[in-house]
Amino acid sequence: MGFFGKLWARIRGIFITAGDDVVSSSPEAIRATYATAIDQAKKRYKEMENAVALLARERDRTETTLRDLEREEVELQKKLDGALASAESDPNNPAHREAGTRYLARIKEIDEKQATLVTEFESQRTKVEEYKMRLRSFTEEITRLQREQGEMIAEFVSTQQVLHLEDRLRGLGETAVDESIVAIREKVATMRSRAKIATEMSSATLATQDRTYEQVGAEREAASKFDELLKARTGVKAGTPDRERELG
Repeated sequence: MGFFGKLWARIRGIFITAGDDVVSSSPEAIRATYATAIDQAKKRYKEMENAVALLARERDRTETTLRDLEREEVELQKKLDGALASAESDPNNPAHREAGTRYLARIKEIDEKQATLVTEFESQRTKVEEYKMRLRSFTEEITRLQREQGEMIAEFVSTQQVLHLEDRLRGLGETAVDESIVAIREKVATMRSRAKIATEMSSATLATQDRTYEQVGAEREAASKFDELLKARTGVKAGTPDRERELG
């Protein structure tokens, strides 16, 4: 049952629970009942609006992080080129190789983080748009309830419409059961989440060790790549005079 279905079920439940005190007392009683339901709907709308705002803030924060990483990667690439040039002109200085290795490792780390953040950003962006549509539907539903309030009062004035309303309300006693089922599902979902967190915490030590090994491997890979780049760069320049002599 969707949220608006639950809201309408709640309104019907108010009528059913109140019985003759609401249905047959006065138009003011019906007006007050709808006013309460509309007020609840507005409060829930505000809660959802705040939640969407927080989600939009996370989306914007992710987008900003992606832009910052992109700028950092551009700067690192410039530094890497400088380290390669320095290592070529001053091959006996190990500082150039160490710097280049560090730049390569960071570039790889940025690439991996960007891939993760892009996925997160797309998910956040989709959710924001989805909930914005729900908010618009929420506004329409509140307007409908306000309009329906007047219609129900008009029906109350007519004896035939009152009898029709009573007949329609007799078969609506399942609301409490529906809400109980929803409560059970939410409780089980919460327990399942707690169990999952406990399992994740028990494997935290192994995960930390894996990350350490991964970092060591990444540093060695970066160092190896730097050596390959330097060798290729040196080889290209070393071959240039030979070609010029052959052409001469």
